[in-house]
Order: sequence, then C-alpha cells, then structure tokens
Amino acid sequence: MGRDYEAEIIGYIMGRYPIRKKWFKPEVKQITKEWTLLDDFQFVPEDAHDFLLDLFEHFDIDYSSFDGTKYFEYDYPFWQKKLSPEPQIKPLTVAMIIESAKAGRWLYD
Repeated sequence: MGRDYEAEIIGYIMGRYPIRKKWFKPEVKQITKEWTLLDDFQFVPEDAHDFLLDLFEHFDIDYSSFDGTKYFEYDYPFWQKKLSPEPQIKPLTVAMIIESAKAGRWLYD
C-alpha cells in the first residue's frame, strides 16, 4: 500500500496552519481537500506563497512550472498596473497540492 498523501498533507497543514473555528476558542476546523487558499484559508498572496513553498519543499514537489499569478491577485502600485483586463483568478485547492505531491511535480498551469 502506498503513501496516503491526502492524510499526510491535511495533517501537516492542520498541524502547521490551523484555522480556528472562532478566534477566541482553541477549536480548529477540519481541513478538507476541497478547501481553497483564498476562500477557506484567506491568505494574502505573500502568505499563500510562503505556505505553498513550505508544502512544495516538505513534500518534495517540483514547482518550477508553478505560476502564482493564476491563483492570486497581486496589488501593484498604480504606476505598475497594466491597462489589460483583470486576470481570471483560478481556485487553488488542497486537492491540487495532494495530486501534485503524488506526481512529484506541480500538475497545473
């Protein structure tokens, strides 16, 4: 029987990045593979990158093809903003991290 990547990754995330049910109580929410970084974790892009880098390195995922601009909206100073339409931001789920860990490389983009 192979590794249970889902249990390993969810356990690692819950241990290192617990999300409290209420800010004043110690109870934490159960993370599922359907959770997204922006909606459920509510990361800002910088924190999401740190989170992903930790997971990519811990689970030995080659992330050379990872493009964060597809998953996070960045704030740029007004003089650096492009006049092009707003990019379509895609959800990045825990399931995507699990599947990439199984493959040993980022599978999306």
